[in-house]
Amino acid sequence: MSRRVEATKPKHSMNTQLKLLVLSGLAGTALAQTPSPDANTLMNLGRFDEAKTLLIRNAQQNPSVQMNFDAGYGYLRAGQPDSARIWFEKGIPMDEKRVPLNQTGAAITYLVKNDMTNADPKLAEVVDKSKGKNAEILFRIGEAYTGYLTPGNGSIKPIYPKVVNAAKAIDYLNRATDRDKKNSAIQLALGDAYYLNKDAGTAVSRYESAIELGMNPSRVYQRIGDIYWQGRNLNLAVENYKKAIEANQTYAPAYNQLAELYFLVNRYKEAASYIDQYVNVSKDKRQETLLRQAQFHFLAKDYQRAVNLIDSNRTILAQNPIVYRIEGWSYSSLKQPQKAIQNITMFLEKAPEKIMPDDYRYLGNAYLGIENPGSDSLKAINDSLGILNLAKAAPFDTTENLYSDIAKYYYRAKKHPEAVAALDSAAKHGFKADVQDLFRYGMSNYTLGFQRDSLGKLIRDTTRFAMADSALALAQKASPDYAPTVLYRAKANYYAYTPEEAVLNGKAKPYFEQFINMTADKEEERNRYKKDLVLAFKYLISYNELVTKDENARNEWLKKGLSFFPENKDLARISAPGTEATDQ
Repeated sequence: MSRRVEATKPKHSMNTQLKLLVLSGLAGTALAQTPSPDANTLMNLGRFDEAKTLLIRNAQQNPSVQMNFDAGYGYLRAGQPDSARIWFEKGIPMDEKRVPLNQTGAAITYLVKNDMTNADPKLAEVVDKSKGKNAEILFRIGEAYTGYLTPGNGSIKPIYPKVVNAAKAIDYLNRATDRDKKNSAIQLALGDAYYLNKDAGTAVSRYESAIELGMNPSRVYQRIGDIYWQGRNLNLAVENYKKAIEANQTYAPAYNQLAELYFLVNRYKEAASYIDQYVNVSKDKRQETLLRQAQFHFLAKDYQRAVNLIDSNRTILAQNPIVYRIEGWSYSSLKQPQKAIQNITMFLEKAPEKIMPDDYRYLGNAYLGIENPGSDSLKAINDSLGILNLAKAAPFDTTENLYSDIAKYYYRAKKHPEAVAALDSAAKHGFKADVQDLFRYGMSNYTLGFQRDSLGKLIRDTTRFAMADSALALAQKASPDYAPTVLYRAKANYYAYTPEEAVLNGKAKPYFEQFINMTADKEEERNRYKKDLVLAFKYLISYNELVTKDENARNEWLKKGLSFFPENKDLARISAPGTEATDQ
């Protein structure tokens, strides 16, 4: 593997929220002429209904001890012991005297239901009938005490956890091994029992023995992979799943486990690739599988593929409202806002109990993405709906700073109180402001620093200017070469006071100097900031005239200002003999 799979705990993020969902060709080599899975493989895939259908058909067409037992066993593995008992009881009259196979199956149906009043005497009876010497009977009882470990979707768990008794399982299975040392199925079950006994090393040894005795290596390698997965050794899990595929490219469960493992560690492109291969090999068309396939492609940012998968399986998926969410989110990411709005709205209507904040986030972004050329009023309505939906999502999103998006909108719309409020909310929710947030916060407060009283008279809000300077100072640290930040630090410190006070306290001086040094020598910048540069020169001329009393410095700034702006009337007037530069 070129990249190792790290067994780290995924961070809480939008991705974590995505995982809460119910839950154009293939990536990798296409596999042609895939044979239909047998019943055992179907059960390993968790496709119990298909397995039962196959086993029941065989039992009906060729009734026998084994066929009836297999049909009951299918129901047993599917978690339906009562239905299993029906088939076992049909087979009991066919059992051999010393091999009460179906009678054992019937006894096990009581065991897995934890009905020990019936289970204990019935199990004792079949052991007695077989003289405790029949490997098949001992094996079936021992396997039952494992609770039937079943791998799938990233776990390996017993179907019947209440019946699990690792010690009893090991005892019965070892006795079975004594009677039949070359039975690979017994070794596989022993591996399960030792795993449940928290002895993973011995479990893997038993699994390896199953391979040596001729068991399908793909199935065993997958089981070993599952054990390593549960022990959080994900690299060895991947290695064994890939061994399973190398042994048999049509062994579907390994593809499924690889897809789920890569999903777990947020490597969504690999997850999408393997689930594609799983579906191709297994022909699994269950709704939950196809939905998960679309999910994985969405998470891998292959939004068009996610949409295509839903569209091509519309008949199967139509009854699940989650498809509208996946399509809506995908269309929002594909910059197709109308389709996004249509699908997300449909989801909100059909499944209000499943609404999550990200639904409003994607809906909000979709409304904001509508262009509406030539219709400012319609654009304003859609933007308003967009912000309304983002505001619903913002308090619940712990990783994406939606308040920043809201502030950006209000800032561009020149709604500065709302922009400041949004960024204040971001801070309250623990988001660290980036340089753009800091700049917008500073500029909005700077703008709000110019207030008017009831008569329209200008009032300087010194608190706002101070807040502007503080935010811009942080922005300047993050991006020291951005001239507007320096300029507005100077202006915030200048306009917070009367012109004479601003010159005398000198707070704006370092920023006006820095701004001149950053822009005055560049023609394009000089033309862009002409008025601001003139203000900066006038300030520095006045400062050296009134505060430092440094005539040389005063004349140097005047000379430099005139060299750049020879036609400026204010600078020309200051340069006239006997004229002071106090008028800012």
